[in-house]
Amino acid sequence: MIRRFMEKGIADFRKERAAVLYVEGKTSISGAAEMAGVTIREMVQLLVSKGYGSSYSLEDFRRGAKLFQKTVKPE
Repeated sequence: MIRRFMEKGIADFRKERAAVLYVEGKTSISGAAEMAGVTIREMVQLLVSKGYGSSYSLEDFRRGAKLFQKTVKPE
């Protein structure tokens, strides 16, 4: 029983630490998810539930989409 409490505490600490590093801009969302041992979707849900915002703008998304298109379908 004590072991379960310790494992949960360690997992919670890893998630919180990953969230802080993401918010500070020291890791990407995928890096934070990997660090926390969760999926990207779960990491996003964790960040939202804790009230953390994203600095990822619509322009960032558009640039990423253009880069993706170039790598998938070179001109």
